[in-house]
Amino acid sequence: MDRLGMLSSSILRLGQRALTGERSQLSFTRCEDFRPPRLPQAGIYVHVPYCRSLCPYCPYLRFPYRPAGANEFTAALLGEIDWYAGQLPATRTGSVYFGGGTPTVLGQRLDLIVEAIRNRFDPQGPWCIETNPADLDASRVALLKALRFDSVSLGVQSFDDRTLGLLGRGHGADVGRRALACLADAGIPSLNVDLMFAIPGQTESSWQQDIELAIASPATQVTAYPLFTFPYSEVGERRRLDGVRMPPWRARRRMYYELHDRLVAAGFRRVSVWSFQRGEGHRFSSVTRRRYLGLGPSGASCYGSVFTLNTFSPQAYAASVARCGHAVALQMPVSERLDLLMDLYWRAYDTRLDAGRWREFAATLPRLQYLLAAARQLGWCEEDHGELSLTRRGSFWVHLLQNHAVLPGVSRLWSAGKRDSWPAAVALQ
Repeated sequence: MDRLGMLSSSILRLGQRALTGERSQLSFTRCEDFRPPRLPQAGIYVHVPYCRSLCPYCPYLRFPYRPAGANEFTAALLGEIDWYAGQLPATRTGSVYFGGGTPTVLGQRLDLIVEAIRNRFDPQGPWCIETNPADLDASRVALLKALRFDSVSLGVQSFDDRTLGLLGRGHGADVGRRALACLADAGIPSLNVDLMFAIPGQTESSWQQDIELAIASPATQVTAYPLFTFPYSEVGERRRLDGVRMPPWRARRRMYYELHDRLVAAGFRRVSVWSFQRGEGHRFSSVTRRRYLGLGPSGASCYGSVFTLNTFSPQAYAASVARCGHAVALQMPVSERLDLLMDLYWRAYDTRLDAGRWREFAATLPRLQYLLAAARQLGWCEEDHGELSLTRRGSFWVHLLQNHAVLPGVSRLWSAGKRDSWPAAVALQ
C-alpha cells in the first residue's frame, strides 16, 4: 500500500472511532444459522456471475458462461427468491437491479426470474440491468423492452478502438455505438453509458473524444471510473494486465475534472460522485440504497442491524439454497451508529444532503460538526438553502479516498470469499 493509501486507511479508522465511539474491528464471521431480521423496505440486487468473455480489468465475481451452469444458477435463484419472500412477507420493495457479470447472457431465463420477483415481491421502483455491447442484439433488446426494464447500463468503456484494445475488450467501438442506438430506438427510458479513464496508454485526446461522443449519444446518463478502482493486486483468481499499475492521482484528477466540466457545460447535472444525468428520468445507481436484499453468489444484504454476504461459489450457492433456502456465508453485526455512518458514506457519494437528513446524522453523531468544518476548510463542500453539497474538488477527493481507504477492505473480503466458499472470519481493517 502506498503512503496515500496508508494515510487514507488511518483517517478512516480514526474517523470511524471518533464518530461512533466504537473501537471494535469491522469483521465478518461465518453465519451458522441465518434468519433475516425485519426489513420494512428494501431494494433488490440480483448478481448474475456469468460473462461470455472475461475482461481482465473487472474485479467483480464472474465466470465464463456455460448453459448448464446458467440453468443451475437460475433454478437456485428462483428458490432463493421464494425463500426470502416467505421470510420477509411484510417487506416493501422498491428498485430492482441486475448486476454482474453480464445479466443479459441469461437470455430467456431472465423472463422466469423477473416474473418470480414481480409475483413474490411486487416491487414498486424502477427495474435496472447492466449489459455489454457485444452481448446485445435486436432479440435481447426486444426482451429487455418486453420485460419492462426502465434502465439499462451499457459497459461501453470507450468509443476508441485503441483504448478498447488496451482494456482487453473483444469488440470495436462501432459495436458500442450500435448497441446504444438499438436501445434508444427500442424506447428504453434511461440509458447509462459506462466509461473508463486514467488507463495506461490512453491519450488525453482520446479521453476528450470519449466524453464528446457520450454527450452526442442518446445516453441520458454518463458514469465514469478510473482504471483500477478496486485494488486488483489483492483480488485473487484474476487475469493480470501486464505492467499496469494504479494511475497517478494527479492524472486521475485532471481527467475527472475534464469529465465534470465538459458534462456540466453540456447540460448534465452531477447526481453522484461518478455519474452525470440529463433530463428528468430515473437515475441509474446500484450502490447508494440504504437497505437492500442481495441475491445470487456474492450477493450482499444490508438490514440495518446486520450486514450479510452470500457464498461466492455458484456450486456452493446452489447446494445451500437447495438445502436451507439461502446461501448466506458471512455476517457482520451493525450498531445504530455504524449504520448511520454507512449511510452518511453513501450520501456523500450522492454529493448532496438536505438539512433535515443532516440533523438526523448530527443528533446521533455529534462529532460530525468537526468533519463538516474540516470539509468546508478544504473547499470540499458548500451549503445552499440548507442543502449541503460536495464541490467538484470534494467529489474527486471523496472518490480517491474511497479507493484507498475502503476498497482494500472490500478486496480482503472478496479474496477470502473466492478462496473459501464458507470463510470462518474476515477482518476488514
